[in-house]
Amino acid sequence: MGTLERFNCDASHRKYSEQDVRRAARNMLIDGCEMKAGDEVLILNENGITEPAASDIIEDEARKLGGRVHVMWTDTVKGPEDMPPSVVKAFESPDVTIFNHMIAGVLRMVPFNGRGMKMLNFLQTWDQLGSPFGQVPYKVWLEVLKNLGPRLGSAKSWHITCPLGSDLSGPIPQPGQSPKQAKADAKATGDGFTLRTFPLGVCQVFDSMQASGRLVVRWLTPSGIHVFEPNGIALASPVMIEIHHGRITGFDGDPQAVAQLRAYMEKCGGAVGKEPYIVNSWHAGINPRCAVTAGPDQGLDQWMYMVHANPRIVHFHAIGPVQPGEMSIPVVDPTIEFDGEKVWDAGRLVFLDRADVRDKVRAFGDPDFAFQHELEIGV
Repeated sequence: MGTLERFNCDASHRKYSEQDVRRAARNMLIDGCEMKAGDEVLILNENGITEPAASDIIEDEARKLGGRVHVMWTDTVKGPEDMPPSVVKAFESPDVTIFNHMIAGVLRMVPFNGRGMKMLNFLQTWDQLGSPFGQVPYKVWLEVLKNLGPRLGSAKSWHITCPLGSDLSGPIPQPGQSPKQAKADAKATGDGFTLRTFPLGVCQVFDSMQASGRLVVRWLTPSGIHVFEPNGIALASPVMIEIHHGRITGFDGDPQAVAQLRAYMEKCGGAVGKEPYIVNSWHAGINPRCAVTAGPDQGLDQWMYMVHANPRIVHFHAIGPVQPGEMSIPVVDPTIEFDGEKVWDAGRLVFLDRADVRDKVRAFGDPDFAFQHELEIGV
């Protein structure tokens, strides 16, 4: 994983005030985690990733809300096989667990034991947490997903294009068809994960094992399941992959870039015993307040950790047929159609322009503030 050296944590260079950071922490704890006085709260931080000052604010706000708070720091986990039993035991019993740690990446789409609310917090530095991305009321995005999810899920097909030539389409399985749909959960938010995320940032996952077409590849970024060396790659020039029913059948591009891509996919697939040439699913960013100043050249893992929530990014899950795979393929400025209707248009989630959607979120926050599109994504 990345380290905090990639981010400027010098207090003298902070963009956002302590009040901003505290407002975002309360947003996460109260509306996201539904925390109550008397709750036992565990804050699990990742050494070298989580900024201590950001964790301190979350801890302090949780105590002010009447929580019995415990803080644990632990190292990066390299995969499901590397899960420390003591850490797993620690998050099984609290009423609320805040994961400032990508150990939650292993848990996002798989069942896990234990009770209580579990929240993966993507905003682990002072300025990330204090930004508008963290301040938009959590319930605004719950309401957006409450309306967006059924619209997308009721479609019969999707079609994705991008300025560099991607052109991929696939069917959406109808009720009763495979793949098996995830079981509904009372704490579900509509983004397809088995634990909550803060901020909410993506639509539900769509299967692509029946999809065909072509997809441009500029980067492979880790999905958060395993850590590889290197942990992702950036290609010197884009490679176009041909896909038939979810399987990569061809590569077109500079021979060196093609060779680099193929070698890396085979290396990652071989390391975990998965088929390398598979693109199994995708989902797209929905949160226009997601701004990213650190680009992929400053760390592919930390860049993707943040940027995936911006509507300018759709990412595909690759390597292995089981979601989410081992690597993500981010695609910039997608146009995404469902049954022929543009829902994303050149990196804008035009669904948010609908008057009825804006009216519904006004009960929870200002749509003008929430839907202001941050265009800076580090590339």
